[in-house]
Amino acid sequence: MTLTMKKQTFLKIFSPLFLFGFALNSYAVVTLSTGHVDGFEIHYDSTATDPEERFGLHIHDESTNTHYEPAEVILQVNEAAYSLQGEVFASASRLGWESEFGWVLPSTQSETVDGNGEPAMLFLGVASDGGGAAWAGNQFKISLISVGANNPGDFAMYRFSGSAGSFSNPINTKNGVSSSDVLTVSSLGGHEHWNWAFSEPGEYTLNFQASGLLVDTLFESAVETYTFNVIPEPTCGTLLLIGLVGWVATRKRVFSKG
Repeated sequence: MTLTMKKQTFLKIFSPLFLFGFALNSYAVVTLSTGHVDGFEIHYDSTATDPEERFGLHIHDESTNTHYEPAEVILQVNEAAYSLQGEVFASASRLGWESEFGWVLPSTQSETVDGNGEPAMLFLGVASDGGGAAWAGNQFKISLISVGANNPGDFAMYRFSGSAGSFSNPINTKNGVSSSDVLTVSSLGGHEHWNWAFSEPGEYTLNFQASGLLVDTLFESAVETYTFNVIPEPTCGTLLLIGLVGWVATRKRVFSKG
């Protein structure tokens, strides 16, 4: 089968994009890119029996009320997350990162929408359901266990809280992963939001584990692999290519009418 020149050109330009998309989706079944999603949801059910988990770490899509295993999901960080860095990422120097620029999924929902009020990126939350049990300290912990060897940059979770705007940064991979990379969450049906920051575009894999102490028993979830796909800012070349494709399509319609 012989390809026409147009088809050959199209494949040369877009095949890498298709292959990139296939590579990502070969590890997951759904991509979430906008709306309210609990990236971390800890769930405890004392009545669960095999193969169900009594204690687990999941992803919850609030808009569809769908629960996912983390390995089933790609959490996409859209280009719009980069344009917000001026407001949300202003104190990046506190993270110890080389640049003040980065991609941030903000902790405030109003900053995740575009000028028309439409969702432009994920509003990622952290939630828990302790099943009504009396967990030690009324808390769960979410620990960063390891990161992918091929991650393109650093990852951090941080926020400002209180009237004085105190800075909290429980997880930061700038200096690798340590036992201090732990996020503490209320076990009393807690729900909260943090800034999720990435220093470079590309695909990140991060391994997390949830834990909690109930009486004398330490419950630990499986170590769950999270995949984030951080979309780069469009380059001048990409914008020109998009404009050229649009111009060709318009000319084609004009010639067709003629």
